Amino acid sequence: MRSGFFLREAMRSIRANLAISVAATVTVLIAVFILGAFIPSFLYVRSAVDSQKDKVDVDIFISDNATVAQVNDLRDRLVALRTRGEVREFTYVSKDDALRIMRARLKDPSVLDELPSNPLPAKYNVKPRDPENVTAILDAVQGHPALDKEEGVVYPKSTADRLLTVARFVQWAGLILISILLIAAILLIGNTIRLSIFARRREVEVMKLVGATNWFIRWPFMIEGVICGLVGAVLSVGLLWALKVGVVDGWIESADTALTRDEATTIGFLWLSGILVLAGALVGAVGSGLTLRRFLKV
Repeated sequence: MRSGFFLREAMRSIRANLAISVAATVTVLIAVFILGAFIPSFLYVRSAVDSQKDKVDVDIFISDNATVAQVNDLRDRLVALRTRGEVREFTYVSKDDALRIMRARLKDPSVLDELPSNPLPAKYNVKPRDPENVTAILDAVQGHPALDKEEGVVYPKSTADRLLTVARFVQWAGLILISILLIAAILLIGNTIRLSIFARRREVEVMKLVGATNWFIRWPFMIEGVICGLVGAVLSVGLLWALKVGVVDGWIESADTALTRDEATTIGFLWLSGILVLAGALVGAVGSGLTLRRFLKV
C-alpha cells in the first residue's frame, strides 16, 4: 500500500515538473551513453593487451653436453614454477624438433641440407602465466649447468616490459575514467533533481514538521530519480544498439583481416545493456538521495 503511494507521488512529481524530469532523463542518457561506449572499448583494449601478454614466452636452451640428470633437474625446477602458478605450461623441444620447425619456417629449406650436422640446441619453451613472472623463471634457472653456454635463456624483454606498462596504464586509466563518469553522472542528475526538490521545499518542510520520517519523504524523490535513470538508460541502450548495428558491425565486417584475426574480445551487448540499466537506476537513486539530504535538515 505504502509502496503504491510512493510511486504515485513520484509520478505526480514527474508530471508536475516535466521539464526538469526531461532534463534529468537526458542527463542520464548522455552519461550512460558515454559509459556504454567506453566500457566495451576499454575491455577490448585490455583483452588485446592480455592476448599479446599470452604470446610472451621464454626459451631455455639446453647444452648438447648436458647430462640426463641435469636436464631432469631443470625440468623439476620448471614443474615447481608451474605448481606455484608462475608458469602456465612448458614444452620440451628436442634438437630434431627444432630443426624441423626451422625447416618449416624457411622459404627455401634446402639450405639446411648443406649443414654437416644439426647446430640447433634442444630447449624448453616456457609460457609464463604473466610476463611479471619472467623474473622468477630467470632466477630459478640462471646459472644451471644444463644451460647452453651461448644461447642460455632468451625472452623478448623489451616487448614484455612494454606490455606490462601498457597493461597497467589501461587498467588504471579505465578504472579512473569509469569512476569519473559515474561520479559526474551522479552529480549531474543530483543537480537536476535538486530543482524539483527546491520547488517542493515548503512541502518537505511541512512534512518534517508534522512528524514524517526522513525516509518517508525521501522515497518518492528516489523513485523519481530511479524512473528518470531507467528511462535515460533504456534510451541510451537503444542509441548504442543503433550505433552498433549501423556503424560498428559494418566496420568489423569490412575491416582488414589482421583485425578480424585478433583474439581480443569485449563484453556482450546483453550484459552491457543490463549493466547500463542498473547503473542508470542506481545513479538516479543515489543522485536524488544525496541531493535531498540538505532539505531534510529542518
